[in-house]
Amino acid sequence: MHCRIILLFFLLVSSTCSQANEPAWDCEQNGSGEWVCGADVPIAKSPKPITVSESADAAGSSVVTQKNAPSPGKVAKNPQGANEQNQAPQEIIQLEPPRKIARAAGWDCAAGEGDETWNCSLTGTDPKGKPRVMPDERRSFSLLSPAFDHEQELNFDIMHSQLPYDPWENCTTSLGAPPGFLSTKDLRDETPIDVRADYSEIFDNEITGFFGNVDIVRADQRMAADTMHYDTVSQTLDAQGHVYYSEDALSLYSDTMMLKLATDEARLRNTLFISPTTPLRGSARTVYRDSKVLSRYNEVAFTSCKPGNTDWVLHASDLKLNKESGEGSAKHAWLEFKGVPVIYTPYISFPLDDRRKSGFLAPNLSVNNRNGYDVALPYYWNIAPNYDLTFRPRYMTSRGMQWGGDFRHLSEMTNSRLQFEVLPDDQIRNKTRYLAGIQNTTTFLPNLISTIDASYVSDDDYFDDMGNSITINDTRFLRSHADIRYSMPGVSFFSQLENYQTTDRTIPKEFQPYRRLPQARLDLNHSFDFMPVDVSMGSEYVYFQQDQRVSGQRFDIEPAVAVPLEAAGVYLTPKLSLKHTQYMLENQEVGRPRPDSITRTLPIFSADTGFTLEREFGAGASSYVHTIEPRLFYLYIPYKDQSDIPLFDTGEYDYNFYSLFRENRFSGSDRVQDANQVTMALTNRIIDPRTGRENMRLSIGEIFYFRDRLVQLDDPRGSTDIFGNPRLVNQQSSTNSFANLIAEFSAQLTEHLSLRTAGQWDHAQNDLTRGEVALRYTNKPEQLVNLGYRFRQDLTEVTDVSFRWPIYDNWYAVGRWQYSMLFDRTVESFAGFEKESCCWRFRIIGRRYINSINVFAGQEPTGEAQTGVFVQLELKGLTAFGDRLDEFFERNIYGYVRPQ
Repeated sequence: MHCRIILLFFLLVSSTCSQANEPAWDCEQNGSGEWVCGADVPIAKSPKPITVSESADAAGSSVVTQKNAPSPGKVAKNPQGANEQNQAPQEIIQLEPPRKIARAAGWDCAAGEGDETWNCSLTGTDPKGKPRVMPDERRSFSLLSPAFDHEQELNFDIMHSQLPYDPWENCTTSLGAPPGFLSTKDLRDETPIDVRADYSEIFDNEITGFFGNVDIVRADQRMAADTMHYDTVSQTLDAQGHVYYSEDALSLYSDTMMLKLATDEARLRNTLFISPTTPLRGSARTVYRDSKVLSRYNEVAFTSCKPGNTDWVLHASDLKLNKESGEGSAKHAWLEFKGVPVIYTPYISFPLDDRRKSGFLAPNLSVNNRNGYDVALPYYWNIAPNYDLTFRPRYMTSRGMQWGGDFRHLSEMTNSRLQFEVLPDDQIRNKTRYLAGIQNTTTFLPNLISTIDASYVSDDDYFDDMGNSITINDTRFLRSHADIRYSMPGVSFFSQLENYQTTDRTIPKEFQPYRRLPQARLDLNHSFDFMPVDVSMGSEYVYFQQDQRVSGQRFDIEPAVAVPLEAAGVYLTPKLSLKHTQYMLENQEVGRPRPDSITRTLPIFSADTGFTLEREFGAGASSYVHTIEPRLFYLYIPYKDQSDIPLFDTGEYDYNFYSLFRENRFSGSDRVQDANQVTMALTNRIIDPRTGRENMRLSIGEIFYFRDRLVQLDDPRGSTDIFGNPRLVNQQSSTNSFANLIAEFSAQLTEHLSLRTAGQWDHAQNDLTRGEVALRYTNKPEQLVNLGYRFRQDLTEVTDVSFRWPIYDNWYAVGRWQYSMLFDRTVESFAGFEKESCCWRFRIIGRRYINSINVFAGQEPTGEAQTGVFVQLELKGLTAFGDRLDEFFERNIYGYVRPQ
């Protein structure tokens, strides 16, 4: 009797295990740890595994759902017991099958019965004609073997297609913000594990084996493999054969993978990986994943180039990626560029996102005829989240070693920066040379802000000698100031201390700018709701100080009332103001006596009127709007002798179309013109109503004088302003009845071609005294050509050509040439090339320019010509070398846009 009971028990156990393994069984573990199974189709006699590389959903697929895997003691010893007690299989909640991790978009085929036919299914769209990774024999010649073979590139392509977005879509250079992981540990612990496989086996109620096209999903984690075993005790997945794994910010392919679900630890062999947030992709002999944010790679090669491209690859013995700190590091690393090894370093670190980290920055390399070979190796120290220091050692073969630094501090109220540079012993000038600077912005209230910007250099030639001609602009005057400003609707207050250090030895001291110690300005304005009246008042106090010239205090106040009237495209704005200025002078110039106190009060009346006529012409897609806009501007200011008033900050505005409507042709408050004049102007526009673009504009205007202009600058320094430049006025006599006739024309000739011209006609000389022409071709950022010509009679005549044009395979030619026809020589020129790809950029130019302010002063450009060669190489996602040529191009080539 006992023998029969034992035999029956073994038969039941054998039957249970056999049935659980059949492809027709659906099993689920309930909350008490017991297995609940059911069958909807006849049970096959024995499982028949299908060994194909591409998994397909079949009716006999096994589905296992586990939630919070129980301890071994909670697992039922007989999974079929539940069915026996209920006499019938319990109803299983049918879960929606997880999205299958396809091996690749396209056709999946497996051998049919008898290996005589093919069973195929299409995943996604038909890839016919779709770009694909080319085999190795199609690659161009390189000194080194490809870092990734053809099979690896195919797997990269598959991994790339499984990502939720394309990290290489925009080919960006800027790193993104730290990834916000959507799946937390609690979410993963609370999410069931969904498994699909061809068949499965259970060993000792602890280890479950899944075989054939295994597909597992838990929260953001997805894994596919040929075979997989799950240990319920250690909560460990062990996968073998064509293992694909992906989560929020990682995609992996490996021969084998062990993953602990509780801690996210993993071990992989012969692995390919993609980190899309950087983005990076690479291969490693072994991978040790210590947590969701920390992983280590041995014998690794990686790049930021998209699959199919290995223009640059960094090889390393060890690589560590820490997504929590946002940094990566590599040991014994060497860089391969275009199949050629170019550099080795025992250690390198790089960012994984836009967070700051300490470490050496890319070196800057250049060569020029002033400093020889010029090498700088900056080191960045991220001291704290709100302050840092960049240390800049720099070596110049012609001058020696220079030390520099840049300290930044940021708080809720302030943004501060300290800069210094020191060359202890200039081998050319045999002296110590230095630069110091401070910048600070403090926001006390949203509408109360203070600013400090002060700099000082040791000598006048510092910027000429130490500056890089790519990054240093015109620095004849080094401005230092501290100001505070307050603004709110109707009220604006500004006060500052201002000083200039003149760094151009060709400017005499008496021509150097005044210091403002201090300057304070208050502006008030108000508009009434119940009537069309605007009232305003501007007031200013300044103390001007200069060692070689007269100094003094100036107080200026100007109340005004305007009545803006508008109706049906017609407007009229009469305005009346009273300008009162008072001076208290000191340090009077010898040989030119002036009163110590001077007062000037002048009324100013103006009336601005005009209207707009509008009509539509054309039809459909060729319809346009044509406007005619005549305008009259009358100005009256009585004459008052102002020859005793010194010129502290006053010059004459450049004469152009917009200056026709100014109330004063002088800048500053030291001169107020006398006027009895009217300006007549006419503007024609053709506008595309569909886009709002102005396809054509023609403006013509002229001032008609009813009396001679008696107020002049009459400055004893001659015809130069406070910056040493000639006073480029309209070149007309003060007794002419007409000002120069001004005409400006602009047109969008085609979708990509635009034209702009302007000119001034002098009636007295019966000649064109000033003109310019600019023809620009723009076809997105890739194709730019700018042709320009400008002249001023007896002062300048310059041609200007700049361009960016594609040559071949994303190579572009860039350049600019400015030529003075008046002096028959080149003022500035540069030419070079740049290459753009999704994972690197390269720029190189040669530049020659004249380092002299005489060019700007309209005199013979006799300054020293300088030449230099500048290179920039940027490995996207890793580092950049050289000067910021992209910023230089943006300043010097019209229409150039820095790639992001």
